[in-house]
Amino acid sequence: EFLQLIFDFTTKAVETIKSEKEVTINEVASQRKSNEIIGKCPVCGHAVIEGQKGFGCSNWKNGCKFVIWKNDKFLATMKKKPTKTMVKALLKNGIAPVKGLTSKKGNKFDANLRYEKNADNEYFSWKMEFDK
Repeated sequence: EFLQLIFDFTTKAVETIKSEKEVTINEVASQRKSNEIIGKCPVCGHAVIEGQKGFGCSNWKNGCKFVIWKNDKFLATMKKKPTKTMVKALLKNGIAPVKGLTSKKGNKFDANLRYEKNADNEYFSWKMEFDK
């Protein structure tokens, strides 16, 4: 009796679905937000845009790996996060002046940061320079 009930329900449900022309259960309207172009990718020349987790190349689908993570570990050791202004300066001038970095001993200092491609792999590393 139970199996017959399940069979009848399934048969009826399939017939209902087949006979309906368009049934939209839950329509999700996806809004694409326009991404502000931060600068030009130093690897492939495409636009660098701000994402949820970092500032990255818009050509990532084709394999470009350029990205500056918002939770960057090197900057975090100095109690800093990359800002849009910092990334713009890096992409435009190759160097970004950063104020208010914190040393391991807790002292505040300013430095010029570069984000350069490693010679032996496809990743980038931070370089710090000081004004004389």
